[in-house]
Amino acid sequence: MCSYRRAVGHALGSLACLGRRCLSRIIWTNGAQHRSWSGHYFLYSRCQWDPQQLFVPILRRALTWCPGRMVGMAVDDTRLRKSGRLIPGASYQRDPLSPPFHTNFMLGLRFLQTSLLVPLHRGGNAACRALPVRFEEVSVVKKPGKRATPEAWQLFHRARKLHNLSARLVQTMSRLRAALDAAGGRNKLLVLAVDGSFCSRTVFAARVAGVELTTRTRKDAVLCFPAASGSHRFYGAAKFTPEQVRKDDAIAWRTAKLFYGGKRRRIR
Repeated sequence: MCSYRRAVGHALGSLACLGRRCLSRIIWTNGAQHRSWSGHYFLYSRCQWDPQQLFVPILRRALTWCPGRMVGMAVDDTRLRKSGRLIPGASYQRDPLSPPFHTNFMLGLRFLQTSLLVPLHRGGNAACRALPVRFEEVSVVKKPGKRATPEAWQLFHRARKLHNLSARLVQTMSRLRAALDAAGGRNKLLVLAVDGSFCSRTVFAARVAGVELTTRTRKDAVLCFPAASGSHRFYGAAKFTPEQVRKDDAIAWRTAKLFYGGKRRRIR
């Protein structure tokens, strides 16, 4: 799955940002490297297409393996290494493979990947499979130079709020809901599983009909319920953390039977 994700990422990354380089690779693959390339480049320059349409058949075919009322998808950001500093959108970012005692940097592109979680465990002893259904670039907004004007810094801070991962996830939620409806899942509930970096006010403030979120969070995150009706407060005065809820004996545990580690297990 990792190698397949990497192959899809390199293909779409080249198509989105490096059209000419990807086009030359396609020409070489078809054995036309010794013929004129002008016709291919002319056709590519005149045709505008959406790379996300490549995943439409995957979603339509895989949806038949999701018979339940809910359709699960996992969303996370990923990075692809690049070697050229002049590649549009490429920047130095934190290497996710860095050791915990030292942070390394890598030159690459950042993407937002969505995978459909196919529940194969419903029909037999098989683990859930993740099939890619969306792969879009989320470029990092570059900082202005040392001699930049105050207006340029204001534009930078404004662009960073509009083009961060949380804001792009909000846009992706609406597009995934529309893609699911077009594939025949209009009556299904879309449940997105996202990482803790998306557990933010920007994501939860955006309400998309037919979409539910399941996110990770810190065990020491301070949470609270909305204030009671008629109160001048917006948030309730009582605060708690996920760790306090886990250790609270007044809250009863629930058990569920899940397919994990090659067989069905009962997990508390």
